[in-house]
Amino acid sequence: MGKRPKGGLRSVFLLLLILAASVAVGVAHYVLRTGRAPEVPRAASQALHQAKESLGETLDKAKQAAPDLPTVRPWPAAGDIRVYFAPSQPLNPFGIDHAFLRLLERAEHAICAAFYELQFERAAEVLIAKHEAGVRVAIVSDSDYRDRDAVQACIRAGIRVVFDERSAYMHNKFCVVDDAHVWTGSTNVSQNGLFKNNNNAVLIASEQLAADYTTEFDEMFQRGRFGKGGPDETPFPRLVVDETNVECYFAPEDHVRREIIDEIEAAEATIDFMAFSFTSSEIAKAMADRIQDGVVVRGLFEKSQAGSKHSQDEWLAQRGARVGLDTNPHTMHHKVIIIDTETVITGSYNFSQAAETRNDENVLIIHAPDVAQKYRDEFESLLP
Repeated sequence: MGKRPKGGLRSVFLLLLILAASVAVGVAHYVLRTGRAPEVPRAASQALHQAKESLGETLDKAKQAAPDLPTVRPWPAAGDIRVYFAPSQPLNPFGIDHAFLRLLERAEHAICAAFYELQFERAAEVLIAKHEAGVRVAIVSDSDYRDRDAVQACIRAGIRVVFDERSAYMHNKFCVVDDAHVWTGSTNVSQNGLFKNNNNAVLIASEQLAADYTTEFDEMFQRGRFGKGGPDETPFPRLVVDETNVECYFAPEDHVRREIIDEIEAAEATIDFMAFSFTSSEIAKAMADRIQDGVVVRGLFEKSQAGSKHSQDEWLAQRGARVGLDTNPHTMHHKVIIIDTETVITGSYNFSQAAETRNDENVLIIHAPDVAQKYRDEFESLLP
């Protein structure tokens, strides 16, 4: 028998061929359907969507020729926790943008979206299509982004959008689909958030967690209550997703900083963090105290925020933390703490006073070594 080509290279080459063919089919389909040559940006958008829709069908055949080619995972079943990282390449069928759009496209009766920014027009197109198909689509956003094209397109289509008019931010980036699936993390629904900045998102299939996020959403959407405006009680602040313990908190009502410090104080060996903004002296002190007890603390700061008057990067470095600055020419936007590669803290919550006392934020504490390892791998990959 002759030598087989190296599996990894063959898989990459085959995947590129599939994508190229799918894009061509998408453009041809658009021209035949409309009878005109589309503008280049619109053609690219249509072709990419066609490519992503058809890729799942063609990958199974490709897998027979290249056994190491990755396959599209089935739709999350109850108890499933999936992790995604940005930035993504637009033609990557396994990227964070594809996962998010697929979540929206699978909605059958309800989408409740709390988006600080909604600037990704493809997401707006899917939301509008779902609304027109009879799915209940409801959106909460921050008034600073009222005039964005994607937001205005949703409003013109008849989707109700409620804005936080305060000077503080509705800073969430979460979505609940069909009362069963929750998407959250640091990723804004924008071109920058998906394709330029370092971000993370988790997709969790859990009706209890969905009830938590829906309760928070209804406070804002139905009652217009933002910040400390008489919050409803979270139904399941501590829950089990399959066999994973998960804690769910919302700021400012749930004293999130205290919960984060409790996790830091329990660290036995390592604390790794990635922080867009880290100005909380209380959280920094808790980390410094663990350094005194032999815990290794490593941190990655967004370079545009580090060195500012209240940033804790220099203070922590002086107390023994191994501190670095990100190298992304755009933005390192994570808000993540990894404890002992056993527990992950993630969400929209920057480690700041504004996040703790003024903004609307959400945080998950996930006690799962496999999930923690994914975040630690991301941390390691971003170290300078």
